Amino acid sequence: MLKRLLVAVDGSDHANKALEQALMLAEQMKHPVSLTIVHVNPSISINEPALGVDLEERIAEEGKHIIEPVKKRLADRGVPYETLLVAGDPVTEICRAAREQACEWIVMGTGGKSVLAEIVVGSVSHGVLKHAECTVLTVK
Repeated sequence: MLKRLLVAVDGSDHANKALEQALMLAEQMKHPVSLTIVHVNPSISINEPALGVDLEERIAEEGKHIIEPVKKRLADRGVPYETLLVAGDPVTEICRAAREQACEWIVMGTGGKSVLAEIVVGSVSHGVLKHAECTVLTVK
């Protein structure tokens, strides 16, 4: 029985479409389905010296502009949700969050904000498809 979906968001149109698909799935179920909304900031390395900067504060500040519009979209939909803001490798952190939150599905877009980053680093959705321990739904 589907109880929890993880939705990876990055502010892209693809992620917005994935969020809408996850909401439709959750709303169609006859039992409550909750969402875990995760944004991974790949530009902040956990291994970098802190240099007097509160890492959690920096993650929250940089992810706020991505998560706040999502919260507004979810406000009147009646689907329970929680948000996670993390830093690191998106594939690793999305898969970890899905595992730790006991999500049965990951819903994500097929492309992100940066086409160049996906060409150079590799596709995040492809990596999640390869490494996730649960079902992955990609939305074009």
